[in-house]
Amino acid sequence: MKFVSRLLPFLIAAILLATPLYAQQGSVTGKVLDLEGKPMVGVTVSIDRKGIAGHFEVKSDNKGSYFHAGLPTGQYKISLVKDGQPIAGAVLDNVRVTFGGTANADFDLQKMAAAAPAGVSEEEKAKMEAEKKAAEETKAAFNNGLAALQAKQYDEASRLLKEAADKDPTQHVIYANLGEALSGARKYDDAIAAYTKAIELKPDEFGYYNNLGIAYGSAGKIDDAIKTLSKAGEISPTQAPQAFYNLGAVLTNRGRAKEASEAFKKAIDLKPDMTQAYLQLGLSLFATPATMGDAIPVLEKFMSMPGVSATDKDTATQLIAAAKAAGGGNASFKSDAAIAKEKADAEKAQKDAEKNKSKQKKP
Repeated sequence: MKFVSRLLPFLIAAILLATPLYAQQGSVTGKVLDLEGKPMVGVTVSIDRKGIAGHFEVKSDNKGSYFHAGLPTGQYKISLVKDGQPIAGAVLDNVRVTFGGTANADFDLQKMAAAAPAGVSEEEKAKMEAEKKAAEETKAAFNNGLAALQAKQYDEASRLLKEAADKDPTQHVIYANLGEALSGARKYDDAIAAYTKAIELKPDEFGYYNNLGIAYGSAGKIDDAIKTLSKAGEISPTQAPQAFYNLGAVLTNRGRAKEASEAFKKAIDLKPDMTQAYLQLGLSLFATPATMGDAIPVLEKFMSMPGVSATDKDTATQLIAAAKAAGGGNASFKSDAAIAKEKADAEKAQKDAEKNKSKQKKP
């Protein structure tokens, strides 16, 4: 998902949604005992995440114990397999793996056999088969949708991810990727609806608010974009500079250069080494005659920063020359935070001087 500045052909990239961004992990451990209460060695512990994720396996050790780390958070069905065949009744359902936690899932076949029901009704079997089939279909639609999205086949990705969302409306990651696909297809109102649903399911995810704000901007709903991207910064202060940078991009692309410059200044105040924010601030200041001169120190600062490409330096050089030719000044750049600090220091110095002067007057 990208923005193109209307001032110069410079790409401003937003945070791309991809499954790894949300892959919070935990682990599961347990012990396997046979019908006589003895440890089972070398039995396969089959770990299947319920819903859209994958399959994991681990074997029990010589004490009958097992451990598997790196599991995405969620609900799991864990079962035992010996010699390629499932062990009847050896199933633990709805084992919950939490972020940073270790779930315990012990198998005591003696106790499990004693507690097992005499049989399962045909109705229950049919229900279980239907649930399994729906989960497999959801997973297939989701994975195929991601593949289409990666290939930038946005309409096909939208269709497949919509299918996955219809089959399982509880998965926020599906809606988030659906929003990205719809944005790629320029169906911004539909993308807004998808991101909104993702946020309903997971209201603390920075990336969802960030991309929702960008979708609002692309749809021309600037007030909503400002509100949403500001909210993104509140949710994750460490990522707030990116949110304000993207807000500046949204405003720039809508011709609101003055407001864009304020957003880029905010990004710089929060992250003084955010190189590209200086270039974009310079561009937004250069956009109007009244602030063109103010672009010069910003762009000079940008050119002095490490990692600036030759192309961007050439762009900045041309802008500086144009601004100077138009009568721009040569003041050094200071962020809003630096200006505020200088003002506070000056006020303190003045108060200290007045206090000292008052003391000197006393007899």
